[in-house]
Amino acid sequence: MSGDASTITTAPPPTASDAVREMQAAGRAGHAVPADQVNRWATTLMCLFGQQRSVRLEQWGGSFWYQIDDKQWYRALAAGERVRALYTQPLLHELRRAGEDRDHIWSADRTHCTVCNDPFDWADPYCNPPKPPAPIALKPQPFNPSWVLPLLDRLERALKREGKRERDEWGFRIAQLRKSIDEHTKEKSH
Repeated sequence: MSGDASTITTAPPPTASDAVREMQAAGRAGHAVPADQVNRWATTLMCLFGQQRSVRLEQWGGSFWYQIDDKQWYRALAAGERVRALYTQPLLHELRRAGEDRDHIWSADRTHCTVCNDPFDWADPYCNPPKPPAPIALKPQPFNPSWVLPLLDRLERALKREGKRERDEWGFRIAQLRKSIDEHTKEKSH
């Protein structure tokens, strides 16, 4: 014992974001990067991503995923059945596929997919994000809606004799009709 009362401090474990941030800074600088620095980055990324064990192994049961152990995993792989391994970090070789067979992208707390919002326990085998609603096609009108505008003007003049509440209510409805007519005539002209 040397009698030194200083505390022993250890550096925090390296993270993937630190390594990527350093890579980006080196790229922006535009200078050559020393080989030992590149080796440190590669070691950090391989330690975090390359050698991790799966957190959970699952097999597709026809309508849901259920947890299996290592023996069942290898047996299912040999039989060609659908299985998946879930990790805390995405694997380096995992590619996000576009189209029908896209992998889920899990939230940080692994409760749901950030793309399709499927819950972690009941997720389908592939990510199916909701499709945007199809626009409703406007049916061609048998008459020109702008023909109604003079009638709306006459109705507005007649409303001046009514009470404030009725004027406000019918004024709002007339404004909505005018807006709808304007939108329809703009679409026709394009």
